[in-house]
Amino acid sequence: MTIDWLAFVAVFVASTVVACVVVALFATGIRLLATPPHGARPAGAPRDEEMDDVEGPQRPRRATVAAVVLFVLAASVALYGIYLIIPALHP
Repeated sequence: MTIDWLAFVAVFVASTVVACVVVALFATGIRLLATPPHGARPAGAPRDEEMDDVEGPQRPRRATVAAVVLFVLAASVALYGIYLIIPALHP
């Protein structure tokens, strides 16, 4: 029995690239959820108790929608990988 090293390298490279893509999609989604609202004060600005307004401006809707889309894409890629690994799912 011989090992097909070219196939081994192809699987290694493909799995590494796909893992990086999934991590990048998820991390970008998290970053989009951390987008500050328009007109927000700078990160190092001084605060007082009156600035803790819960009803204040919200993050942009486009950032939220884009984050959800990226999470769905990351989950879809992961589920497709599981589908490819488990032979019982193939007809």
